Amino acid sequence: MKTTGVVLTAVAAIVITIAISASVHRSFFSSPARSPVKLSVATSVRELINVDNIRTNLHALTKKAHVAGTENNLRVAEMIREQMVKQGLEGVHFNEYNVLLSYPNWTTPNYIEILTEDQKVIHKSTGRSQSIIKEEQNDPFSEIQWLAYSAAGTVEGDVVYVNRATSKDIAHVESLGIDLKDKILLARYSTNFRGNIAQTAIKKGAKGCLIYSDPMQVAILGTGPKHHFSDETYGRTDKMPPHAVQRGTTFIGFGDPRTPAFPSIGELYKEKTEQELFNEKKIPTIPMLPIPYSEAQTLFENMKGDAVIADFQGKLNVTYRYGPGLIKNQKLRMTVHAKNEERKIQNVLGYIKGSQEPEKFVLVSNHYDAWTYGAVDPNSGTTTLLEVSRALKAYQNSTGWKPARSILFAHWDAEEYGLIGSTEFAEEYRTQLMRRAVAVINMDLIGGNQTLIGITNPTVANVLRDAALKVEHPNPVELDKGRTTLYESWKHYSPSKNNRSSHPYQYIPAGGRIPIVFFITSSLDAPPTYPLYHTIYETPFLIEKILDPQFKVYYWNSSRFEIRTVNLHYFLYFFLLQMHKAVAGMFVEIIFKFTESKILPYDLKELLDDTIYDYLPKVDSHLKRAQEAGNLTDYLQLGSRNVLSIPMEHPAIHKPDIFFFTRVLITGMMVMQFHKYMT
Repeated sequence: MKTTGVVLTAVAAIVITIAISASVHRSFFSSPARSPVKLSVATSVRELINVDNIRTNLHALTKKAHVAGTENNLRVAEMIREQMVKQGLEGVHFNEYNVLLSYPNWTTPNYIEILTEDQKVIHKSTGRSQSIIKEEQNDPFSEIQWLAYSAAGTVEGDVVYVNRATSKDIAHVESLGIDLKDKILLARYSTNFRGNIAQTAIKKGAKGCLIYSDPMQVAILGTGPKHHFSDETYGRTDKMPPHAVQRGTTFIGFGDPRTPAFPSIGELYKEKTEQELFNEKKIPTIPMLPIPYSEAQTLFENMKGDAVIADFQGKLNVTYRYGPGLIKNQKLRMTVHAKNEERKIQNVLGYIKGSQEPEKFVLVSNHYDAWTYGAVDPNSGTTTLLEVSRALKAYQNSTGWKPARSILFAHWDAEEYGLIGSTEFAEEYRTQLMRRAVAVINMDLIGGNQTLIGITNPTVANVLRDAALKVEHPNPVELDKGRTTLYESWKHYSPSKNNRSSHPYQYIPAGGRIPIVFFITSSLDAPPTYPLYHTIYETPFLIEKILDPQFKVYYWNSSRFEIRTVNLHYFLYFFLLQMHKAVAGMFVEIIFKFTESKILPYDLKELLDDTIYDYLPKVDSHLKRAQEAGNLTDYLQLGSRNVLSIPMEHPAIHKPDIFFFTRVLITGMMVMQFHKYMT
């Protein structure tokens, strides 16, 4: 049979690979020794990190709301470029693309209304988030509540609550005999991407969809009286107030929606029309709108239907009901003003040239566009990266040091819309990246003061761990617990999910041939994101002055939720800004690992272990479920395409190319896994 030959070939490849791998294992898998001089350089650069620079840049970057494609965001880009030129980076320039972005009507808010049976409006939302710190939140455009790529329009109908809008949630609602066609769905934010919520609503024939953040995730300490700010929300804590919303994109995909796989350069490659994007379920065809939890409470108070099951229940002080519809034959109406249009975006690039392998480079990146002011996402990372490049150049200027490999610094634009700036860059420079980039190091945000969240390929997971071991934890609460490094807190809060490793758990990013090191910081009382994520309240006030004159540190231990306080002066100049400094130190350690190691620090043994013990069992589980569901053929065809697309070389690695042998080995194992279900 045809598959037998494929399997025999795979088996032969495995045998050959194991034999060759054994011969090079000792030299390739062992950690290369690093000279004291190299360690001294990394330490010296870390000592140059200045928290005053971090703070100054943070204030400058977040002075105005700066959505991608706007004048305010261009101002931020020019500021970053000016800083990079001043630092002495080489080749500083804008890398520009014309892409499809989406905007609300900045002067006419989106809103919802409750109508009586005779069409009288008895309730209307403001469509704006209330500014609290006027000296920082002084941009009226930032108040508008909206979702990118939503369709425009006004729709009216009965509302149905669908919880997180997962397939399980939808099935449960429909099992109650509730038809979702021509309804307006009310969903709550969770781990289900808002773009998936939109497409689920469209698939079910809904007219529109509202999404809110439930206090269960964003106001765990309490919400206070309805429609009023509580002592336990923003202004006093980092928890979401009742009029806040989470903004974001609803586009399912990466890069310019119109140019999949090609860069948006000039008039080239504009393949997709908006109608094609609608048809391909990439952007919504119905109005989408984020609403505050105060508005969700108003809807629940007026909603008909049975009370929900426990899994659908949140933390609002109201009975959660499914609907459909509102009491007294009232109707819900939603109005969304939106438009999609082409705008120019600009990545900001600059580099430090290497001395020994200048053609090889480490790509160090962050994005700078934001939905509002962006003091956390992303500009806590932006200001940290700017300080890292400044410290590296300052050390070079004072000592004459040069990295062995080049360091390319990239500040991406339009990330919030769907990784657009970085994707367009990768599409334009794909060949150069494949042949010359040895690693990508990305830092999105500093979202907490407690622990790391690591996202890395197994091949470079050791690099992130080693860096975390070298950086002292700045949080006094963690130090009191005996967790003196970032690694120890990370390991404590994110233990390994298998019995093979004592290392902290690390998520694995989606495919690609260049090893990725991605990390953020987090606090554990804000799953799955920090409470003020993508809100108007991401300003320096959140970082520097909240809870004036004291700063409460919220953290979990094994038995209870505790609160401690530290003096604000201590917080400002030693505590949180020291977390920025600690993250900058990790940047430096990781950069030096990739630029200065004689042999690149790829650990392919960890890749093989993860493949054999973690990934392949998951593949087997999916195949079994597909077989039981009767769609095994489609699954195998998709899997075969993925296996055949596994790259078989990595030009950035000198021979012997162990990546080649490792990928052949993994491919062979995948083929054998599929063969079990083909016969």
